[in-house]
Amino acid sequence: MKDSSLPEYHQSIFHQLLEHASDLDCKLLLLEQILELGDSKEISLLKELENHTDPKISEKASQVKSKLLYKLGKPQEVENPLLPMNLCFLYDEFSISPAKVDKDLDFGVTLDIFESD
Repeated sequence: MKDSSLPEYHQSIFHQLLEHASDLDCKLLLLEQILELGDSKEISLLKELENHTDPKISEKASQVKSKLLYKLGKPQEVENPLLPMNLCFLYDEFSISPAKVDKDLDFGVTLDIFESD
C-alpha cells in the first residue's frame, strides 16, 4: 500500500532498516542487499543516500543504484549538464573558461592570478 503523504524513499522496506542500523558496516551490508533483493522502489532511497554525509555510504549507494538500474533494465539517468553555482563563481573569479575540446585537459587561465598586489 502506497502512502502518498510520505516521501518516495520511505516506500522502500530498506529505509527503516538503514535508519535503525547500528553501525557503518551494517548499513553497507544492507546496501549490498538492496542490489540482491531490491526493486524499483529502492531507487528513490538510493538517490537520497547518494547525498549522505558519510562518503562511504554515498559512494556505495551510487554504485548500487547504477547496478540496480541495469538489473531492472531501466536506462541510466543522464547527469545534469548544468554547472554548480560555486563552480561558476570560481570560473568568474579566476577568469577560467570551460573546455571547448577535451573536458578533462583543456582550460584557460589568465596570468593575472599570479600577480601579487
